[in-house]
Amino acid sequence: MLVTLVAVIGGAFISAPASSSPIALDQRASRAVKALIGPSMIRAEVVTLGGGSVGDYRVYRGVVVKVRGRLVTLTQRDGTPVHVRLARTTEIRVDARRSALQRLRLGMHATVMRNGSAAATWLYASRRSSDYSQARIRSLLSTGFVRCEVISWTGGAVLDNRAYTGVIETADSGSLSLLGADGTPAQIRIDASTQVWVNNRVAAAANLTTGMRTTTIGTGDGLAGQIWAYGKSAGFGKR
Repeated sequence: MLVTLVAVIGGAFISAPASSSPIALDQRASRAVKALIGPSMIRAEVVTLGGGSVGDYRVYRGVVVKVRGRLVTLTQRDGTPVHVRLARTTEIRVDARRSALQRLRLGMHATVMRNGSAAATWLYASRRSSDYSQARIRSLLSTGFVRCEVISWTGGAVLDNRAYTGVIETADSGSLSLLGADGTPAQIRIDASTQVWVNNRVAAAANLTTGMRTTTIGTGDGLAGQIWAYGKSAGFGKR
């Protein structure tokens, strides 16, 4: 996920060639982005920018199938295994209570987050299907949020959804070129099904212009389903 950025990062944090501050998400755009994190989520990657550094947060959800020392193996809903190393400082919660690694049991549902390739920051586990991690993950999609990829399991199929924030560099009827706050570009496709809002008003792709602050949500193939943009455009006031 987000292969180009990860290759550049090569670790938990780097100094970012920031083009601007992260886009402050509008309330409606924020709700739509956070809705990507739900019970059907399998794994996610969230990129943030704060204090001049990029955070590359990896989140995995699955069933605990092996615990060997401080290495935990989960099997995700799509059958993909993931091995996560725990540090002595990793926050562990079992059924919402602070706990020790020794209380983790095979068969528990668990969600774990790490920054880049580092040891896990936290692990939430439960004997039930809910592990109380949803609010914790969604908190990454607020201040400093740049983009994310969320893989979900819905109706027996794997879905790949992506959200980007940035400033429009070029725009036409079929595509957008965005520049993220960390200096990473993104190419977004638009078609007749794409919903567009400009300054909180229903709009068309033709109303999207260079310099607008923008949030997009779409699929893994780059097609945007929803676009929220703010700034100057013919026929729309500046927010």
